[in-house]
Amino acid sequence: MKILILSDANSIHTQKWVESLSQQGFEILLFSFFDPQKKLANLYKQNNIRIISQDLNSKINNLRTPNLSKIKYVKSLPILRKTIKDFKPEIVHAHYASSYGILGMLTGFKPFILSVWGSDISHFPYKNNVNRWLIRLVIKKATKICSTSNFMKKIIENEYNRLDVEVIPFGVDVNRFKPTKKLNKSFTVGTIKSIENHNGIDCLVNAAKIVIREYKKNINFLIVGDGSLKNELQQKTKELKLDNNIQFVDHVMHQNVYDYYKKLSVFIAVSKRESFGVSVLEAASCGIPAITSNIGGLKEVNLNNETGIVINHDDPVKLAESIVLLSKKDKLRLEMGQRARERVVKYFNWNESVSQMIKVYKSYR
Repeated sequence: MKILILSDANSIHTQKWVESLSQQGFEILLFSFFDPQKKLANLYKQNNIRIISQDLNSKINNLRTPNLSKIKYVKSLPILRKTIKDFKPEIVHAHYASSYGILGMLTGFKPFILSVWGSDISHFPYKNNVNRWLIRLVIKKATKICSTSNFMKKIIENEYNRLDVEVIPFGVDVNRFKPTKKLNKSFTVGTIKSIENHNGIDCLVNAAKIVIREYKKNINFLIVGDGSLKNELQQKTKELKLDNNIQFVDHVMHQNVYDYYKKLSVFIAVSKRESFGVSVLEAASCGIPAITSNIGGLKEVNLNNETGIVINHDDPVKLAESIVLLSKKDKLRLEMGQRARERVVKYFNWNESVSQMIKVYKSYR
């Protein structure tokens, strides 16, 4: 079965989908606005994944915010139409509604499957009326809608009156992300997320100050990732004289990220907005409980007092209190981690996610 996937070649989620589907015997062609980074390009090549790239990396002003330079996405339409004519796919599947979804819709190809990922539904439509109109049109025209979370499914049902949304989460490879038998000598809390305002990394730094200064706890903090606020938060850490306790690590390729989960005793995700929370699930699969904020899809991946602790976002005092609590109560922390692992195996296993997607594809044969 020939599937044309429209998605960012540099996303780990894209990589997981195309590799897993290819391994299941599907003929996959990936259409991306951007060239994959060298290491990713080699991985795609090793898995015999063909990529049609528009090489727009240097032509878009800011990937994270709407701007006029993104009109170049639509200029890719003639090339995409030619790709469809040459490849003759049985399905066109766009991942992310506000870019690849719009382009996929404009081809007029059917069946057209749309997977919504997060900010394309929970943030982009609320920027202005044009954005909202575009998302409404894409959702209406798609043959099938898949969502990574129940949180986004409810948004689509309530605001766009589309009632046939299927939830297929970004699952976790539970055989790869598994508890380590080696116990950490030091208590370390941390996060593996982009260092942007909406991810609440500043709240973690503020909580670290409270833990170290007010609770007098010698706890280590690990922040893995890059982003527009990284330099600012590194400078703040130095000014607060916390750099002996807070370590910043640059973005890590996904194939190496397990090495950093293994260092953690507790995972932190106190985002201000979050459509799902894959990193929380990867940590949970490793037997690591989480402290998360009570917003969006995070409420689906972490259960308060069962697999971790749930708090309000932008509350460094409560975050510090929760960190200290879990540092004192090893038994509670380990039991939460065990339940977190069991829940991922039962509800968020990547193999099951792939099986769900294959079932959707085969329904259009």
